[in-house]
Amino acid sequence: MKQNKHTNFFLVIIIISMAISPAIALGEGNRNLLLIGVMVISPFIILRHFKFDNMDLLLLLFLVTLIIFPLTNHPESMRWSTVMYSAMFGLTFIAYKQLLSQKYFTIINYIKLLKYLIYAYFAVLLIQQLCVLTGIPILNVSNYDLNYPWKLNSLAAEPSHSARIVALLMYSYIISKEKLLNRSYNPKKDVTNDKWVWIAFIWTIFTMGSSTAFLFISIVLLKFIRFRNLIPLLIGFGISILIINTTGIAEFERAAKTISATLTLDEPTIIEADHSASIRIVPILILVKIVTIKTLDGWFGHGTDYVSTFLSDYLPGVPDGISGGGLFQLWIEYGFISFFLFLFFSFKTIFKKGEFLNIVFWFFLVFLYGVNSQIVWLCIIFLYTNIYFLKNENTRKTKLF
Repeated sequence: MKQNKHTNFFLVIIIISMAISPAIALGEGNRNLLLIGVMVISPFIILRHFKFDNMDLLLLLFLVTLIIFPLTNHPESMRWSTVMYSAMFGLTFIAYKQLLSQKYFTIINYIKLLKYLIYAYFAVLLIQQLCVLTGIPILNVSNYDLNYPWKLNSLAAEPSHSARIVALLMYSYIISKEKLLNRSYNPKKDVTNDKWVWIAFIWTIFTMGSSTAFLFISIVLLKFIRFRNLIPLLIGFGISILIINTTGIAEFERAAKTISATLTLDEPTIIEADHSASIRIVPILILVKIVTIKTLDGWFGHGTDYVSTFLSDYLPGVPDGISGGGLFQLWIEYGFISFFLFLFFSFKTIFKKGEFLNIVFWFFLVFLYGVNSQIVWLCIIFLYTNIYFLKNENTRKTKLF
């Protein structure tokens, strides 16, 4: 019983620290000091259980390349703080897997935790909105712009992060409920039973003031597309679009313009459509033209933080030293071998036949990010956990709460 409590405690702590970024815990560069504190204990958990599978060894090999390649190819660029940060994320994931494999943490524990996290994002956002409405200091605010008073971060570092995280939480909740119920999630029946979760999710997504939210709620709703309900969904979606257009919601218009501009693959057009969104999109288009396997640097990298030495030259209105480019940044700085190892590890970890949306979330939350990102590892942890319960949980031994 004691072992059970300890295992579940550390599992819950890892999940919560990955899922939130309290303003009080944000350090330089929006690094989550709470999460860093939790990740420090990961090596001790690993030493306690000391059980590895092939994917763990692949991840460890990847982490070793992050040390060896810069030291041998561009030693002047080596930044131990950056490498150790990556190692902490990787070791935390291994520790999490080892704890989950003890089988003390059940699917019901997981569903409850997901539900409470969605409620927490909703509650904090609602309090923030009341603070804005009444003019009192805003609770837990970070990255706030007075020009957009209703654009609020809730429990993440910024509103766009909240949009991504809450959508991932809701998707994981739906997947887990399907396993527990032993059938597909029924929008007519199950949304009624989960009405408070859906109310919290919809309110958070639609009122946080982030255009990113419209993309991610669309991804979540793709889960319900079946041939028999395709027409009603399209009609409902069309009506929703019409209402949103009529009311002139700026965030939706920004999202639509950004998507339209991105499809052109023209960098100036994307920057003009939405400068803020272009900072994440345009670097990928820039780096994909640079990556190569024809040179030594193409295989082993140009060195740590190399992208930050030139990226600002291509992006107007950004500070010197800005970085980005998703996993192509990993290729540029550490080489194709490191890039391929992480690409294979992350995709293999989240892939399950028939779960197409896993790939969609992986693309938007892993491939389009860098390795040293809380959202990347949050996505990997949740998608891995979803698959773990789909494969291992015996729902006949559990009861619906």
